[in-house]
Amino acid sequence: MRAAAMDACRFAVTKIQPPRLRASRVDRPGSDAALAAALFDHRVVLLQAPAGFGKTTALAAQLAGLAPDTALAWVSLDEDDDRQRLFACLATALEPFDLPWRTAPEALVALLGQDDPAAPRRATTELLNALAAADTPRGLIVLDDLHRVVSTQVHALLETLIERLPAQWTLVLASRTVPPLPLARWRAAGELAEFTQEELRFTSAEAAALLAADGAAPERAAELIERTQGWPAEIGRAS
Repeated sequence: MRAAAMDACRFAVTKIQPPRLRASRVDRPGSDAALAAALFDHRVVLLQAPAGFGKTTALAAQLAGLAPDTALAWVSLDEDDDRQRLFACLATALEPFDLPWRTAPEALVALLGQDDPAAPRRATTELLNALAAADTPRGLIVLDDLHRVVSTQVHALLETLIERLPAQWTLVLASRTVPPLPLARWRAAGELAEFTQEELRFTSAEAAALLAADGAAPERAAELIERTQGWPAEIGRAS
């Protein structure tokens, strides 16, 4: 984005940098395959589980295997994010893909700061049109740590964005809590894929692999699974 937009809504560049995949990560072919299919087949994918269940790590593994022509916009959310900052982050994260904006993104960020009830829909429509006309066969928008957001305006913008998201794009949400979005409607329409702690918890085989990688006795896996209910963070500490 241009300097004007950055002045209007500054943010740390690390907010739009995808995480790196840790070399020590245990392979999880089952859950990885299910998540990969969901990213390809659904309009919105939700990873919702408490801290330590590996939501960000699971997404990092998917990003490492994306096709080279896949567009990716990653935003890590914070408590003080409002719709202006979210829009600025999205526009900046999407900048490498040269979206054909009809209105400059910085002008749309400024518009969202005005007391105009029509501003959010106009800005979101401009973003949707740019995404639809993007020269990319597949695109992902990932919003990590959605549970931190307290702004109802952000949730309203996300609902509008998801409802009209072009077919070649998927929006991915990672949150510790259930977000205040119309999940039931999207679920009923077959547009929502959900990964809760049930899908994200470790199996006995995965726990054994983690223990072996850390030099611990893999036969402890069953004991740890029973004690931790498959909570990856606690299994990692126990190893």
